[in-house]
Amino acid sequence: MKKNFYKYISLVLVAGLSLSSCNPDLTEVNPNFTTSASYWKNLDETNQGVTALYVTLLNTTIFNVREETVRSDMGYYAATRPYANASVGDQSVKFWTQDFDGDVKAVFQKWDGCYKGIYRANQVIEALNRIQATSEPVRWKQQMAEARFFRGLFHFYLHNSYNNGNVIIVDHTPVTKDDFFASVSPSAKVIEFFRKDLQYAVDNLLPGINAEKGHVNQATAATILGTSYLNEGDDLNLAKFNFNLVIGNSNYSLERDMSKMFTTAGEFNKESIFEVIYDVAVRSDLGLFDEESTTNRLGFLSISTNNMFSPPAWVAYAYKTEKMDLLDSRNYKGGVIQPANLRGVPLRASAMVILAEDLETPVYKFANGIEAAAPNSASPSLNLGLNPIASTAGSFFGNVSLYKKYLNTDQTGYSGENSLPYGSQKSSKNVVVNRLSEVYLMQAEVLIKTGDVPGALKLINKIRERWGLVLLGPAGMGEFAGKTYDISKDFTNPTVLMNQLMFVDKPLELSAEGCSSRFSDLRRWGKLRSRFEELAATKYYVKTFTYTKSTGGTATKTNASVLNAPGTGTTEIPNEFTIPRDRYIISLGKPVTNDYLPIPNSELNRNPNILK
Repeated sequence: MKKNFYKYISLVLVAGLSLSSCNPDLTEVNPNFTTSASYWKNLDETNQGVTALYVTLLNTTIFNVREETVRSDMGYYAATRPYANASVGDQSVKFWTQDFDGDVKAVFQKWDGCYKGIYRANQVIEALNRIQATSEPVRWKQQMAEARFFRGLFHFYLHNSYNNGNVIIVDHTPVTKDDFFASVSPSAKVIEFFRKDLQYAVDNLLPGINAEKGHVNQATAATILGTSYLNEGDDLNLAKFNFNLVIGNSNYSLERDMSKMFTTAGEFNKESIFEVIYDVAVRSDLGLFDEESTTNRLGFLSISTNNMFSPPAWVAYAYKTEKMDLLDSRNYKGGVIQPANLRGVPLRASAMVILAEDLETPVYKFANGIEAAAPNSASPSLNLGLNPIASTAGSFFGNVSLYKKYLNTDQTGYSGENSLPYGSQKSSKNVVVNRLSEVYLMQAEVLIKTGDVPGALKLINKIRERWGLVLLGPAGMGEFAGKTYDISKDFTNPTVLMNQLMFVDKPLELSAEGCSSRFSDLRRWGKLRSRFEELAATKYYVKTFTYTKSTGGTATKTNASVLNAPGTGTTEIPNEFTIPRDRYIISLGKPVTNDYLPIPNSELNRNPNILK
C-alpha cells in the first residue's frame, strides 16, 4: 500500500518538479522552471504534480516536531539534567531556551519547505486551469481541490508560525522581478487568502476516505479550516460547523483497539485524519538528511541523548497519575477486576509514553520499558532514557519517560531503534498530523466558549472513556452507564472545564503531535508566560524503582520513578523550565517576541522588499 501511494515518485522529476532542484523559497528559483506546468497535457501528468505535493510533506522540518515540542511546555531537549552545554544540544536547545533567531537552521528549513509546497501547488493549479476544458470533470475537480488544499495548508502553517502572521502570499509561479521579491502581506490578508483555498477544498473534496489511503479529503480540509477559525476566534460558529463536518463523518471514529494506537499496525486507523506516509523501501538510496527521503528521523530524535525531545517531569507524572476507572476491566491485567491485577499506569500513558511503572506493555522484544532500558547482553547500548547519566556531582539524571509516538516499540523482533533494518535514523513509521480526538477537543473548546458546557463534557468524556479513565462531572452529564465520574471539581463550570482541557486532557491526548499545535494553543490562550512561570515554580523528584521482572525475581532501577513530592530516598530533579521562563520573559522586551518565529535571515538578506 505504501509503495503504491508513491508510485509516481520517480516521475515527478520531470516538468520542472525535480525533487532536488525546485526551490520555491524564492531565493534561487530558476526562471526556466516558472512555465514548467505547460508540459502537463492531461490529468495523468498533472497527477504527478499532485504526488509531488505529498512528497513535500516528507520534509520533517515543515512540522519541526522536536523543536516545537521543546519550545512549549511539553518537552525537554536532552537526556541530561540540569541544562547541558548549548553546543551539545544543537538547534533544539535554542528552542528550549527561547533563543532561536533568523539564523537557526530549523527556522529557515520550515520556511523553505512550506514555500516549496506552495510553488508546487501553484504549478498544479495553473496546469489544471489550462487543461480544464479537455479534462474529465470529476478527476479534474479532485486534483484541483487537493492542490488548493495544499496551497492553503502551507500558507496556514506559515501564518501560524512566522512574523505575527505577516508572511508572503504566493498565488502563482514567479515570473517577473516583482514576483521574486514580494513583500509580506498583513496577517488578515494571509488569513483571507488561505481560507479561500481551504474552503474550496472543503466544498470539493470527497467526504469519504480515498481508496488510496493517504490522500486528503473533506475531513482533512475541514479540520484545518476549523482550526483557523478557532485560532483567530473571529467566527466560532464557522469553527463549530467545520468540526461538525468531521465529527459527523461516519468514516471516522475513536480507535478503541489499543494495538492500533501509534503503532505500525495502526497506520490509517479509524481516527486518523491526516497522515504522512513513510516507507524506506521506496527510496532507500536517499541519505539521512535528504528532506524528501521516504524515511524520517523522529524515532532517533525520541531517544538521542543530546538532540532529542522527551517528556518533562510534569508530563511523565501527569500521565502515570491519571485516574483509572476501577469499574473498567481494561484497567486490570487479564481483564479481571481484582485490586491485585490493577495496571501500573493508565492506558493513555501506555500508548503514548514509556514509564518505569508500566510493566504490562511490551517495548520492542522486551516485556516492558524498564527491562528494555536495563543493561543486557542482547542490547548493551540501548538507551531508553530511564538510566541515570553519570556525574561526579551526582546532579544529572536521565529521562524519566520517553515519547513512544514515533518509536517502533511495537516491532517485537528488534531490541531497539538501532537494531532496525536501516538503522535508528531511517524509520518507515508514518507520522499522524491530525486525529479525530483533536477535533473533539477543539470542538469542546468552541462549545465551552459558546455556552454549551454539557456538549463539551460529552466530547471530552468520549475520549477519556476510550482510555478507561474516570469521566468528568456528575453521572447525569455523561452517556456511559456503569462508569465512574469525578465530582471532586465542578466540571459544569466553564472555567473549571476549560482549565481541565488546557492543562490535562488536550496536552496529554495530543502530546508532541501536529504542527506547532501546543505552542499555538498556549499563545492563543495567553498562557505562555504564566505556564512557564508555573512550571518553573513546581518541583518534581525521582527515586529508585523496584519491580518484579517478567522472568521472575526483583530488580531495581535508580532514579526511574518520578514523584511530585519529596520523600524517603527521593532526589529533586533540576527544574526544566527556569531557563525557558527567564528567557521568555526577557524576550518580551524585543520588538518581535519569540511567540512567533522570525522571517529567516536568508530571506531578509536576499529580498530588499521584506518589511517585518
